[in-house]
Amino acid sequence: MKQLCRFLGVVSILSLSACGHIYTKKDTYARPAGVDVNGATVTSAVQPQGDKGSFSMSAMVYMAGAASLEGPFKWRIEAEGKEGVHTSLTVHRLKVITEKTKREEWFPADRLGTVSFKPIKKEPGVAFAAYELPGTLEVYPEKDGAYTVVADVSVKSTARTTRKLLKFRMIRSKEKDTEFLFLPSEIAKGWNRSPRDWQW
Repeated sequence: MKQLCRFLGVVSILSLSACGHIYTKKDTYARPAGVDVNGATVTSAVQPQGDKGSFSMSAMVYMAGAASLEGPFKWRIEAEGKEGVHTSLTVHRLKVITEKTKREEWFPADRLGTVSFKPIKKEPGVAFAAYELPGTLEVYPEKDGAYTVVADVSVKSTARTTRKLLKFRMIRSKEKDTEFLFLPSEIAKGWNRSPRDWQW
């Protein structure tokens, strides 16, 4: 999506209103069902980073584009809990096992750590924590097929800390989407990010 970011930059610099749409095809992995850890729901999620896209703009006002997104992926372990109850999520160990290529790799322990739960303004009573792994996960749906994440995590609340070893099977998912953009609102959204948003 780097090309799109450049377009947004050009338009905002020129202080012009613009809108448009982006057709996106994703070859990715579906988010698996969450697992309860100390009252919070923990799961694994990915965002495809491969970019084969093209964009066009007419009179600096309307833009249209198409992109095909695939691996590698940004990757995170995330948890949804209760505001005022859950305080932190810690990722102790992570391992990835691919089905087709039979790769089995541990993520470096010194790159793991702890993140705090943050309240979500538009969802009263809900708190969210996401530990985004540094770099990208070098897994590809076509080549590697499904894969399994083994995650050793703990969730801390005001009452106690609970640690569990979890397994998530990540299944290939092909998705199509059309996103409509109006630049002033997109810029405003960037100033008021949600804890659920990915870090770019």
